[in-house]
Parts: sequence; C-alpha cells; structure tokens
Amino acid sequence: MKKPILCQQYWRQTLFLFFLIGGTSMSVLGQTITGKVTSGKGELLPGVNIVVKGTTRGTTTDKEGAYAIETAQNQSLVFSFIGYQTQEVLINGQKALNIVLKEASESLEEVVVTGVFDKRTALESSIAISKLDNQTIAKLAPNSAADLLSFTPGVFVNSALGEINNTVYTRGVNANQFTPSGVNGYYYVSLMEDGLPVSNLTSGTVVVDRFYRADATLANLESVRGGSAAIASNNAPGGIFNYISNTGLKPVNEVAYKVGLEGDGVNLYNRLDANFGGKLGASNWYYNVGGFYRHSEGQRNPGYAQNKGGQLKANVVKTLANGGLLKIYAKILDDRNGVPQNLPAQNYDNPQIVPGFSNTFSYMLPAGASVQPLWNTNDTYTFDPAKLIHSQDKMLGTELNLHLNNGWTIANNIRGSLKGIEQDLTIMSTPTSLTSVLTYALMGMAGPGQFSFKDRTTGQELATVAADFSRGPSFTVTKNNLPGQDIVPNAVLFNFTNYIKAHLSEVIDQITVNKKWGKHSLTAGSYLAFTNFITDVAGTANTSLRPIQNLASPLDITWTNPAGVAQKVTNAQGYARLSGGGLAFRSADVKQNQIAFFLNDGFQPTEKINIDLGIRIEHIGVKGGNQVGVPTPTATTGGLDGNVNTLYDNSYYVKGTNVTFNSKLNLFSFSGGLNYLLNKGNSMYVRVSNSEKAPDYGFYNDNFTNPSASPEVKAQAITQVEVGYKFKGRKVSGAIIPFYSNLGNIPVSTIAQETDGTAYYTPVVYNTIRTLGVEAEATVSLTKHFSLNANLTYQDGKATTWQNWLVGANGKADDVVANFNGNRAVNIPKLMANITPTLSFAKGYVMLNYKYMGARPANIANVFDLPGFGQLNLSAGYNVSKKLSLTANINNLTNVLGVMNWMATSQFALVDGFNHNSFTAERRQTAPNSVFQILPVQPRAYFLTLKYKL
Repeated sequence: MKKPILCQQYWRQTLFLFFLIGGTSMSVLGQTITGKVTSGKGELLPGVNIVVKGTTRGTTTDKEGAYAIETAQNQSLVFSFIGYQTQEVLINGQKALNIVLKEASESLEEVVVTGVFDKRTALESSIAISKLDNQTIAKLAPNSAADLLSFTPGVFVNSALGEINNTVYTRGVNANQFTPSGVNGYYYVSLMEDGLPVSNLTSGTVVVDRFYRADATLANLESVRGGSAAIASNNAPGGIFNYISNTGLKPVNEVAYKVGLEGDGVNLYNRLDANFGGKLGASNWYYNVGGFYRHSEGQRNPGYAQNKGGQLKANVVKTLANGGLLKIYAKILDDRNGVPQNLPAQNYDNPQIVPGFSNTFSYMLPAGASVQPLWNTNDTYTFDPAKLIHSQDKMLGTELNLHLNNGWTIANNIRGSLKGIEQDLTIMSTPTSLTSVLTYALMGMAGPGQFSFKDRTTGQELATVAADFSRGPSFTVTKNNLPGQDIVPNAVLFNFTNYIKAHLSEVIDQITVNKKWGKHSLTAGSYLAFTNFITDVAGTANTSLRPIQNLASPLDITWTNPAGVAQKVTNAQGYARLSGGGLAFRSADVKQNQIAFFLNDGFQPTEKINIDLGIRIEHIGVKGGNQVGVPTPTATTGGLDGNVNTLYDNSYYVKGTNVTFNSKLNLFSFSGGLNYLLNKGNSMYVRVSNSEKAPDYGFYNDNFTNPSASPEVKAQAITQVEVGYKFKGRKVSGAIIPFYSNLGNIPVSTIAQETDGTAYYTPVVYNTIRTLGVEAEATVSLTKHFSLNANLTYQDGKATTWQNWLVGANGKADDVVANFNGNRAVNIPKLMANITPTLSFAKGYVMLNYKYMGARPANIANVFDLPGFGQLNLSAGYNVSKKLSLTANINNLTNVLGVMNWMATSQFALVDGFNHNSFTAERRQTAPNSVFQILPVQPRAYFLTLKYKL
C-alpha cells in the first residue's frame, strides 16, 4: 500500500484536535437572543443552523423553528439551511430576532451535501458540483434517470438503450469501450439514492440504473465530478450523482398523468406519478410517500410492451433537538424493461441505416414461451423475450443525524436491500451468410445434406441450401426467396439470446463524525458494504436465424442428412441449441465485502480560504466461484423429449468445473483542495486527487472461467487535477474548470470463439488513458422573462499505453496482441455541449434544449469516427390555475439519427459484434461497403403531462 504523501506531523496534529473535546469561546457574552425562523411562505423551519460569526458557538432551531443563543452586542448571527439563502444579521442591541429565509434560486447559492464533509455553498467548495432542482426536472422528459445527468458539464451519458443499461462517465474517466448492453456503465461513478449507492456491486448483470427510477418523489439531483468523490462513500473517482428524495419536511402533494407517443409518434406511453407529504398531526413527525406506474410500448415496438411496472417509496422523519433528525425509509420496485437492438447500417464515414429500414424498426425477437432444460432434463425454465429484463428491489433503511454539544455531529445511514433480476434478452442480431460454415456450426447443424428454411407462420419455404463435405465444408444456396437480400446477399440474421436469473442481498452502512474546532471542521467516517450475489443461471439461452426485416420471426429449419433422415434444428418457437447456444452457460456465488475508513480536515484559516485534505483507506475482498457449464455428454439420449432427431434440445449445458477466486486488495486514496473566495460573488479553487479503484465483479465473472489460467488482480489507478473559477452575480453565474485525468491499470480482455463455436476470453492486458479538458457552465438571466443555461466540455483523450487482442478466425491459434499506443481514446468526444434558452411568462414557459455530442473514435485502432450530431428537445408549460398545470414535450424534435453505439461487421466473424477493436483498417479496406450495426438515439417522441397540486 502506498504511503500518504501528506506530512505525518500534520495528521498527528489533526487527529489530536479531532479527539480533543470541549473548549470555550473567548468572546465576551452579553445577552441571549431569541426568535423564530420561517420560510417566505410562513412555514416554521426546524433544524436551521445558527452560528455567531467568527466563533464556533452555535445552535439550531427546534421543531417549532425557535432558537436561543448567547451573543455579544456587536456580533452577528449567520442563519443557514439546506435549500435557502444564507442570511447574516448584526445584533445591534436586539434581544428578539425573527428571521425569514428566502429559498435559494441559483445553484451556486444553494447549500450542497454531496461530495463534501460539511454543508457549504457551491461557491465555498473546492469541488465541481452542479444541481438540478425539482422545478427544472419537471420541465424535462428524460429517457432515464441517467439522462438528467446530461445537463451537467463533463458528463457523458448514453441513454439510447432506454430507461436502463445506460453508460455514464466524466472527464474521460472511462474504459467501457462500447461494451454491449450497458456493461460496466457505472463502474467509475456512483449513482446514489439519498446518500448511499443504489448498489455497491456492479457488473453486466447488476447495472445500477436497473434499480433506480426518477419519479415524483425526486426533490433534486446533485452531481459531483472528480474531487472528493474518490474519498467519500464507495470510492467513485469519476463522480457522485445523488438523487435526493422528498422527505415531507417541505410538503409536496401532487398527482401527474403523462401520456405520450414514442417511436416518432406511433407507440403509446402512459404513466401516473404521485407524491404526498407533510406533518403528522401536531407532533414533530413528518411523512412522504409516492411513486409511479408506467406502461409503454417503447421507442421501437416489437409487438409487446417495452416498459411496464413501477415503484413505491415512503419515509417518516422525526426532527430532534438541535436540528437533528431520524428518518426511516423504504422502497419497493418492480419493473420490466426492454433493450432495443442495433440496426443495420452502411458507410463508415457517415453511418446511415440501410434502405428499407428506419430508426423505429425493431430487431427484438417476438413474444413466445420456449420451455428449456436447466442443467438437466428434470428442471426447466421458460425463455420468452416478452418478459424483458425484470428488476425487483426491496429496500429498508434508517438515517440518523445528531447535533450534539461542543460542535459535534454524528450521522449514520444504513440500508439493507434484496434485489432480483430475471433477464430474457435479445443481445445480438447481425447478418450472417448462408454459405458460411460458422453459421451452421453456431446453429448446431454443421454437416453434409440439405437444409430447408421456412416461414414458421405460413409454412412457406423461403430458402434451401445444399452442403457438401467431400472436399471440405461447402454450402450452396439452391433457393432464395428471403427478404432483405439487397442488403446482404444470401444472408439471414443470426441471433444470440441471453437468460439470467440472479438475486443480490446487500447491507450498506456509512457513519460520519464531525467536530467543529476553531478553524477546523474535522470529519472521520467509515463505509461498510457487504454483498452476496448469487447467479442461478446466466448464459446463452438459444440461437436462431431470421430474415433481414422489421419484426422478423425465427425461421423453421430442417436438416436432412445424406441418409434421408429429417432432423428438426429448431423448436416450435424457432430456437436452436437451447440452454448454452454452444457458447456459455454458468452459475455463480460471490461475496464482496468493502470496509473503508476516511478522514477529512476542512480548515478555514481566514474568511476567504477553505482547505480540504482527505484520505481514504479501504479493504475489498471478493470471494466466490463461477461454475462453468459444459455441453451435455449424453447428447445421443435425445434431450428433453428423448428424440435424437430434434436437435435443438440435445446439446444443453450441464454444470462443469467450479472456478474459484479469493481476491483481497488494500487501497489508499487521497484528495486535497483549496478554495479562495475572491469576493462575495467570485472564487477560485484547485484540487488534486489520487485514488485506487478495485475491479468490479464483471472482471471476475469474465476472467475466472479457466482453473488453469487465473489473471492477476490489480487496482486501477486514477489521478485527477482540476483548477476552477466560479462566479455568481445577480444575472450571471457559472464556472470554468480545466481538468486533467489519468486512468491506469485498465484491464482488457476480449471475447472470442474457438473453431467449434465455443466462447473464450483472451488473457488480460493492462492499459492507460490520459484526458485533458475544460468544462464551462453558465446561467444567464438576460431579462425578467428570458434566461439561458449552457454548459460545454472540450477534451482530448489519448490511449498513452494500449494493447489489445486481435482475434482471428481459427480460435486461439491466430490471436495476436496489437499495440495502439498514442491513439485517441475510444468513445471520448472532443466536444459536448448543452444549451437551454427559456422564455417565461405570467402563466407558463417555453424551453428549447440543444444537445451536441461530438465525434468519437469508434475503436482503439481509430479506423473511423462516430460522427458528431446535435439534438433538439422542446418543452412548454402552462399553469391553468394555481393547482393545475400542463406540460408538453417533444424529444428529438428533428428526429436526428445520432449514433451512440455500434457493432462491427460480422462478415469476418460473428464474434466481431462483441469486439469493436478486432475491426482493423485492413478489414475496412477489404470490405468498405460492409453492413455493420448502429444504435441511434431514441427517435422523436411526444409527451403531454397534466399535474394537479393538492
């Protein structure tokens, strides 16, 4: 473990101060001031912080908003409360002082609680933080909870897949490399719900946004990039995004109904949101309860709903003496979501969907239940694409905040959750040739004879192929009435599917103790997370072939061997190679324990200077095993039905070797910042952070599958430097922040195929990415009715050290390691921008949002760039009365085809669809007009929301 670079003598002094209890003020006390604090609406405000300026002496208002404090006649009192403007008042001989606090209207005035160890305004903090309040959120129609983060500078968000499986990163701290279906989409950042991570474990199965939905219970969203995010909570060097819920202390009572047409005005969307909160009788108890239910056909409708389900959240809060509180909270989420497939495209310089297709078409498999063997012929499961990704979360937690005497505060937030995942998913649809032996090998029908491909609905024979193995495998198309042959001749769509059933139990506990002592604010804390993740089954559910067309159904395939025996390759739903697909099927049981301790000193030597110094020491243990499936050795017994001529169920997977792992990593991170308040409206800061980040569970799942080849487990090393200027005026506020990020020890392995079609992962290689850039954001009130919010990020990402496996067509024999040092880093755009002008009037507003996503390298070889594009979103609202309002939204107003992800052409090997980096300049030159796959942004959608405030 690395040694701290900070002076040991300093930390000894800091610890001494921290544990030194007591102390008296040297000020001369002259009188006791009493009074009440209320909001501009006349609401009593419990828990308001009141400090005698220039001292450590303070108090908080009680449950009735009342306070009493001793002061001298010439002193001033400073009143501060979350969500309200800080107010400073000179005593001037007064004995009674009632204060009315105004709500904060600009983000840089508001007190922030995320990524800092004591409550401060953004202007006083040496971090980059942005905030969205509920009024701004209400004007938007985001594709997902993560989509809200696109309004934060420096944050890359890919929400093209819909409500879940998004990808989020900041400042080039990214190594997702276009991984399929949102895998590792939140590895470097933390998506938090009320101060704790939604889940402490991340992988391709546990994508955290599957367990969080933004609804009417959301009060505001705080986003921290870099900085102290490496020290706080679960160590998220890329940033912390804290979705803060209503508690009932500020009552919100409303019901909203949202109706829409997605898929360019075709697919129906219905959603109901509600939130109710307030005081429980005359006591100091408060409550909040709310949630949503939604039924949506989706952006690309495959013939069944793409989003259906909802959640219920509730909490009760008791305000305690001196501004403390006790909160008990719970959530039940039960939701199903689809993930649309990539669409066929051509032209690497300017990718366009092939003629005959559109961005509203669907490649997802049709509904239909297929009963399949589960490890043996006695146990089965049902695969049905219409079941979607089913996410469940039952969560219960308690938060306690105590404000004690002598400047001590203690906070404990503990939460337990039970999560469930069942996934029936189309994960790959890509053209493949009927003359390629690999097509037949992957379908479990490689051999001589005649093949017949029929429409399962009409029974019409669409194609026939003759196979001759006398001089090596040779396939000749003898009949072809298949659609889509002008796109790829003699081709069909090859489909992998994925079935997962897993459950996760987790307890997360964060404790912080803070002591205000003189000019120091000392915080010590611990973060504990204990997770057990059990995967009952995960792998390829089946394979199929379909025509190249919209809403295509799997073909019925019969193989007649040279002896004249007809063999059914596919079952009644058109699926072959059930439960394994000849590729992978496994189970797993893993326990991950994370124990961390952190210490931070917020030192204010003068009124203008704030210094933050923090360290984090943590231990992460990951122990478990992957039980890797193997094809059944009893294929000749005929599978589930006992018929050897029904090939589809003869080669299911059975449990094989259990590959175990037991990794223990000890990590050290530090972060230091200095903020200088130039004047009341301007400040500058600098922050340097160095952190170590353990691999996520996906690393163990992918790379511990061979008992004879276990990779070395290394922590990733992240170094970040930022220098910021923040400003706040009456009409203009904002920030400019240059930054540097260096991400090292990035583990990279590549999925590949053996000559028999089975999958394997290449050995792990470790790499480095460096990013330089600048963020800028501003809010401008041009007139009383016209305002402008804008943010921009310019960055340059470089793979300073990068090796990658190039996999060939002959299994491991022709795999080679290629060197791409110095190439532009994958998926890091040079320019991102978000510009939002708003025109408000007496009863409403009109808002136009423009998002720009710059060009990004498509792979590490920099063979081509995904082009930049701009997207327009329109929002308008009208207050029919004080209680009733209407909001209209049009997302992707011009229906732009913005490419967010892609899959390489499968012309050379089907597995290339999972590995962008095997697509080289030589392969592009060999087939410059080849068909590849793109995932565009969601097509145009229309929404209308009716909200009633109770």
